[in-house]
Amino acid sequence: MIESATGLRRRPSARQTILVVAGLILIAAAVRIPLLGIPLERDEGEYAYIAWRLGHNELPYRDWVDQKPPAVFWTYRAALALPLDPIRAVHLAALLFSAASSCALFFLALRFMDRFWALVAAALFTLLSADPFAQGTAANTEVFMLLPLILSQIAFLKAADNPRNVLLMIVCGALTGMAIAFKQVAALNWFLLIALYPIFATAEKRRRNSLAFAFWSTGGLFAIAAIIGLYFWTRHGLSGLVGNVFTHNLEYIGAMTWSDRLQFCSETLTRLARTEVLAWIFSAAGLIALIVAGKGKWLAFLAGWLFTSMVGVSASGYFFPHYFQQLLPPLALIAVFGAQWLSEFRPWRSSRIPGALLSLLLAVLPLKTLWPFWFSYTPADAVRKIYPGNFFAEMPEFAARVAQVTSSEQRVFVFGAEPELLFYAQRVSATRYIFLFPLYGPYRNAREKQIAAADEIQRAAPAAAVYVPNDLFFNPGSDQYFTEWSLSYLEQNFYPDTWLIKESPTVAQIVRAGPDSPAPERFLGAILVKK
Repeated sequence: MIESATGLRRRPSARQTILVVAGLILIAAAVRIPLLGIPLERDEGEYAYIAWRLGHNELPYRDWVDQKPPAVFWTYRAALALPLDPIRAVHLAALLFSAASSCALFFLALRFMDRFWALVAAALFTLLSADPFAQGTAANTEVFMLLPLILSQIAFLKAADNPRNVLLMIVCGALTGMAIAFKQVAALNWFLLIALYPIFATAEKRRRNSLAFAFWSTGGLFAIAAIIGLYFWTRHGLSGLVGNVFTHNLEYIGAMTWSDRLQFCSETLTRLARTEVLAWIFSAAGLIALIVAGKGKWLAFLAGWLFTSMVGVSASGYFFPHYFQQLLPPLALIAVFGAQWLSEFRPWRSSRIPGALLSLLLAVLPLKTLWPFWFSYTPADAVRKIYPGNFFAEMPEFAARVAQVTSSEQRVFVFGAEPELLFYAQRVSATRYIFLFPLYGPYRNAREKQIAAADEIQRAAPAAAVYVPNDLFFNPGSDQYFTEWSLSYLEQNFYPDTWLIKESPTVAQIVRAGPDSPAPERFLGAILVKK
């Protein structure tokens, strides 16, 4: 039996469960298929580039600098093996993970609400996770992280019900380890589950069983970490993994001031409110409902999950919209619990109409946001709406020119943060830094890293260069040695072939450069060819 806010419910039959799962998969497909062709943004570009180079026996961190854990690169590698356009292939992988996460959330929701509301929670999660203004159209690490994270919650609850089942405890830890392999902040989930186990465990031998869960789940987590560590150690890349994924990220987190953190958080919440504000209101009702109903265990579970997700979202201080994807599973569950509670108020307790109306109310803002992206915008229009001020829509054409002026064996130097250019052009970077952010900022040994990058470029002797500087390179306190070296190197060795010119705040124009032509007004970037 399944306990709910109104009593006991019957478990759904196998046939009903299959129909619900099929329905959730269809919802995820209907929501995301129209969005598959949206051009890659820079994070997707870095994952796609490294995934492409994995096929050439190269290794993340050792051969290419990146601060993300490695699981996303192999996921992209699998996606790129599909017989599809690469952009659609990686977005299809995100669709599959999102659909699986939705189904997993449905089964998790069945633990404390009936089938109808569990379906609503999973469907709401599907809609919110595809929100373009939460950058849900991109195949980012959060989309992939959520599947093992939700599955770890299910394993945790089953382990609490079956304290003698050591395998479930190990699986719970291993699933958390898999989530961490997509994004480091998933580690907070493990600490949450350790803290929650005594609350969910039976009174008999509670302390002993809680210690057993902590031990065996830690073993599962460490087993995943050991497999990944061994893989990189045997390929002489373990120090690079530790330095990029852990050491650099600690410096990255510490570089953000509190005033900047508050500003970025406020800006992102304002952006997300157009889609999520009703979910936020219903989630407040859901927390009240959990207290009123006396569901202390589920209040601890859901509020704890929401809190640890908030900590994960805020860890870096940048509050990029896609970070908030981590909040969506507990947010959807709590919001729908609030809707269920409101639907049971008198005088409409015996009617199904309030439940249907409240469900539609939860869906109306996500549907309103998604509608023009489904039916009105071209892929180029969509990416401009999602990432204003970034010119990702022009990068495929810009990269095509890079491919025309170079051969497949020649290397390209990109002074910028647009690794998607290298991926589109299928050209190898002249430096391990496929984007230059790690060279700029209050980082340890920044000057030494800049000098090393300059040496790499000189040894690679690139046949072309792309100059597309990012404003973050010039933050106060950033060492500008590499900027000055790059400008001198490019001026001495290259001539302009193509200009990227700002036509409007969101649209750029690509124009061929004339002989000895100076940089035009509204200059954004250039393709440079070796003299």
